[in-house]
Amino acid sequence: MSLVPAACGTGDSVYDLAPPARPGRPAGTVLVASGADLAATVTRVQDAITKAGGTVTVVVDHAADAKTAGVDLPPSRLVIGGSATAQDPLLRVNQGAGANLPTRYLVRQAAGGAVTITYDSSDYVAAVSGIGNPGVSRVLQTEIDTVAAAGAGVTVLPMAAPLVGVTPTGYLVTTAGRSAVAATVTRITANVDGPSKLVATIDLAAGSATTGPALRDTTELLVSTPAAEAPLIAAAPSFGLEMPMRFVVWDDDKGVTQIAYPDVKVLAARHGLPVADPNVVRLAADADRLAKLAAGSAAQ
Repeated sequence: MSLVPAACGTGDSVYDLAPPARPGRPAGTVLVASGADLAATVTRVQDAITKAGGTVTVVVDHAADAKTAGVDLPPSRLVIGGSATAQDPLLRVNQGAGANLPTRYLVRQAAGGAVTITYDSSDYVAAVSGIGNPGVSRVLQTEIDTVAAAGAGVTVLPMAAPLVGVTPTGYLVTTAGRSAVAATVTRITANVDGPSKLVATIDLAAGSATTGPALRDTTELLVSTPAAEAPLIAAAPSFGLEMPMRFVVWDDDKGVTQIAYPDVKVLAARHGLPVADPNVVRLAADADRLAKLAAGSAAQ
């Protein structure tokens, strides 16, 4: 349930009950209508992330990227950002949770002009990461709710769509690497070539010593392939929440470098896209190629 804390003179949080989720939403997502236009909503979300002590990592303009691939999309921007305080507790349990951190907020405009924000609940992030203790993601959920409410200009958020079929089993495709994290990240970067592009590199372990025990090396890379992504987002606008592709590289508790990315077919099925779609197949093949090259198990 997504709840928005209201002010209370006692210092305790008071919560308004949220309306139920609408049917047909991708599992674990929340969709909230914004009271502002797209540009203003994007700015509000960014400001709210910063105000919550977080950092805005990147804003991806799906519509602009789609134009480079010859596809017209309604305005759609993905704001990615959050705080170490919110995300580090999950990363200490499972560094693979970095595939869904920092939080992604999809701001899009429908044909009729209505603007919405779509994002994953912390319950979803915990579920696909195999984190069963709800206390681990509590701070993350508070931050997400605060940012989404400020971005949309509302005081009550809808409930998240039920976690039907959501499981950590098969969510991440994971490969062991032969080199240290830094060298593995360099390999991924070197092998991202046209028409794909590297959107961002995020050091998820940075600053973790200020929130608790320091994390082992954990880096996330965002890789975009507009020619394959745009047709899928056109068919299922909520799929913009999943793109660009995320690769997480980390040093595990045995000193082995792990490379992981969400299974594109699992992501597609979540948004009602056929897993046999040629663009899904292409994204999956590209991700597999990059992971194997990074691991040193494929020819350059």
